[in-house]
Amino acid sequence: MKTKTFFFALLFAGTSALFAQQTQPKAGADKDTHGCIASAGYTYSQLKKECIRTFEQKIQLKEIATKGNYTAAVLFNKNQSKAEIFLKEGKTSVILNRTAKRIWKNTAYSLIQDKGFVLSKNKKAVYRL
Repeated sequence: MKTKTFFFALLFAGTSALFAQQTQPKAGADKDTHGCIASAGYTYSQLKKECIRTFEQKIQLKEIATKGNYTAAVLFNKNQSKAEIFLKEGKTSVILNRTAKRIWKNTAYSLIQDKGFVLSKNKKAVYRL
C-alpha cells in the first residue's frame, strides 16, 4: 500500500512539474508578429520596417498631463514627409503625414515643430519637447 501511495505521489509531482514548465514563458519568447522582442524594449517601426527601441530615438516628447517621465518617441522618414509617433498608450505606432512646413497630421493627432515639438490629440496638447 505504501509503495502504491508513493508511486502516485511521485507521478503527481512529476506531472505538476511538467505542466509548470510548459506554462512558464522562456526569456525572449515574447516576439510580436514582426519578430520584435518587447521584453528587450523593441517595437516595430512602420517607417523603418524594422524593430527599434523607442527610448533610443533622438526626439523624446514629455507628457504634459502628468508629472511622470512618460514619453512619446517621434521618428521621421528620410525626406520628413511622414512622422511616426510611439505613445505609451498605443500598441502600435501612429503615422502622420506632413501637411505644411513643420506640421504633420492625421485624423486625431498633429505634430507641430516650433522651437521644439508639440503633439496634440484632438486639438489638445498632450506631449511636448
